[in-house]
Formats: sequence, structure tokens, C-alpha cells
Amino acid sequence: MTAHVLPPASGSLTGLQPWVRQEEHGSAADIMSRQQNGAPQPPPGLPGHVSGPMGWSGQDTPKMQAHELKLDDVRVPMVEQGLQSFYRLELDGDEVTRERFPLPHLESLLEQCSHEVHRGSGLCIVRGLKPSKYTSEDNIVLFLALASYIGDQRGIQNAKGDVLSHVTESKSWTVPREKRHGIHTNESLPFHTDMGCEILSIQVRDRADAGGHTCVASIVAIYNDLLQTNPCVLHTLARHDWPIQTSSRKDPPFVLSPLLESYGGNLFISMDPCRIGPHPLSHDSPIPCLTEEQEEALAVLQTTARKHQLRLETQPGDLIFINNLGLLHARESYQDGTSSRHLVRLWLRNTQLGWDIPPSMRMPWDAAFGDGSRKILNRYYPIVPMPEYMECKYSSGTAAFVADDDTDDASDANAISRIKDGHMYLQPDGNSSGENT
Repeated sequence: MTAHVLPPASGSLTGLQPWVRQEEHGSAADIMSRQQNGAPQPPPGLPGHVSGPMGWSGQDTPKMQAHELKLDDVRVPMVEQGLQSFYRLELDGDEVTRERFPLPHLESLLEQCSHEVHRGSGLCIVRGLKPSKYTSEDNIVLFLALASYIGDQRGIQNAKGDVLSHVTESKSWTVPREKRHGIHTNESLPFHTDMGCEILSIQVRDRADAGGHTCVASIVAIYNDLLQTNPCVLHTLARHDWPIQTSSRKDPPFVLSPLLESYGGNLFISMDPCRIGPHPLSHDSPIPCLTEEQEEALAVLQTTARKHQLRLETQPGDLIFINNLGLLHARESYQDGTSSRHLVRLWLRNTQLGWDIPPSMRMPWDAAFGDGSRKILNRYYPIVPMPEYMECKYSSGTAAFVADDDTDDASDANAISRIKDGHMYLQPDGNSSGENT
């Protein structure tokens, strides 16, 4: 069949500017000429078709359903008993592990969830807990405990050492939205991955009055679609010429990486459009701007992800586990009212089931889980959102790790757990009964 050329982008992404660069994969015209008389050719090193349980699409009939572990009236007391047993150990909250929070009757079911995330659809929801029943401290410990069965290593999300982030928009914040990090506004977020994270873990504390759904899309479905309809986009995404922001303290403050790669038998996507190319607020940045071809590829990727997306219908108390290496996720805009959308974000990896990370995509992973993370001695576990918003250096990012950015929750003596000698000391927040966040 004849491959199609790149269509014009329907809109431009903030901060993306033309950048002319030729690499080993060749131009779109070269790729087209090689494919005019044959089947669409995949990028070098990538397969002609990807199959498997992660190849689902939101368009499938019957509709794809997320793997769900239901905590019913029998199972919830088991979890609550585990919580009380852990507290009797008189340990700090960050010391919770599956060994210190044993759930003998749920262990195999939680392991099935982890297997589903790594070897199945890439998605699992644990449902049944009610956040309003527990204190802010209890909710964090419950989240960490159940998550420890999905992944045994926690990643850091910024240079301060935050392990948890509160994804919400507090009514008490006075800093304008345009000066906040994307996760701290009510605006929509494009499809992206949390660059560096393996398992994106989310605790739903509360939902918005309207909107705010999380949507996920499989890169396998996107890849197979584009291979037939727009293979030039795949070649562009697979080139090792995408400038990924690293740290302004480094020279140069970026690395050149692909956004798409096949490695170890898995198809990877590592992409946050707001961490690619120079930041729109920077001036005279040494980070290269994007080419028109790259801008168009990002636009087509967004359109195709929306085509195959699955919209998650969540409930307060849900624990959502997403394979962040194989699934993209996005957020709808929302409106708070009588309730306020509030998620808690945790990055995990499973040292037994985790995918081998391609060397070309290892930089952000190293900052979250590898040698880079070990340079940050302390770990912080905020138990509630910051009461006063600290204006961040860069505000347009969605979720990606940047080594020296200041985009996530700031410390506050009454709002977060304290760390001493690398451990968490959960402190009362002055309002610790019920769903207080």
C-alpha cells in the first residue's frame, strides 16, 4: 500500500520551534520514496507489527476493561488489620513494605495486578477503600503498603527528594494558574509519560464536580495504526535527535534521545512534549528547537492517542497502576465545586518484573531510580498538599523529572512528613481526621 505523508499539524504545541537537523534515518521524502511501491517500512530496529495483550484500543469491541481488584467487605478489614499491625511496629511511615504489611489472603491477587501491569494490558485498579474513613497519614500508609506489592522500589520525582506529589488545585492558593506546574491547575494535560517512571501509581482521594478524567492509550495500538497510516511519524519519533531537557547545571543542559524504541522485546514510549526542546520561558537557550517535522509528529501522536484512548471512570479510594513505559496518559480539564479533584502520585518499579530500560532513554530513569537518585540523601512524603503555593521556576511541564527544576510540592512544617536520617516522621497536620485534603 502507499504510505501517507505527514498532514499539517492542526495546532502548535507551546514552546516548540523549528529546528533543522538531518540524522541517519533520512528525511520524510527519503522514507516515502523507499515505501511507494511496497508495504510501509518500520523504523530501523523496530518490528513490522506488535502483538500482545498491551495492544488494546479504546475502540475495541467489546470495550477494553481495566483489570480490577475489588476490596469488598471481607477484604477491606484484612487491609485495615494490616494497618494496625504495621503501626504496632512503631516504624516510620516510609518504612512500610510488603514484609511489614503482610496480606496473606490478598498477596496473590496483588501479584496478579503487578503481572497485569508488566505483562498484560499495562493497567490495574485496586478498588474498595474509602478515603473518608481514614486520616491523611492512614491514607498515605495504605497507599504505600498496597503499592509495595506492585513495585518494590519507589522513585524520586524531583531534586528535593519528593517521593509523593499531590495532584490538585487548592482553593487557598493565590499564585495564578499560568505560574503553576501543570499538575496544579485544572487545565487539560496532553498525552505524555512521566519520563523516568516505570509504574505510574495514583491514589484517588476525590473527584472533580465535572471533568478531570484520566485517559490512557497504548503505544502498541498507536504504533500499529501509524505503521499503516503514517509511518513517517514513527521514523521521526524513533530518531535519536530529540532534545530532552536535563539540568541547567549541566553543559549542555539536554541529551538527544528517541521518543520511541523497541528494546528487550518491549515497545517503549518516553515523551513529555513540555520537556522536549527549549522551555518557552527560557531565552537564548542552548537547547535546540524542534523541526517542523518533529512538531507535526507530536501533533499526529496526540491525535492518534486520542483515537485509541480509554477513559477511566474512577472512584475516591481507587489505586491506579499504569505501565508508564507502554501507555501514554492525559487529563481532561475539570471544574471543582462541592468536591475538589485530588490525586496522590507515586513512581514505582518492580525489580523482578520491570522492563530493561534502553540506554537511550536511561537519563530520566537514572534520576528517578538509578545512580542519580542515590545522590539525593533524604526522601520526603508530603501527606497533604502545600497550604501556600511556591511559584516554580518552570510552569508548563506536565510530569517529567528535571534534575534541578522546582516544580513540585514545597515543604511546609505543618503539611508534610518530616525526614530525619533518611526516614519519614509523619506529623499531625492539625486537621487529621477524615478526608482532610
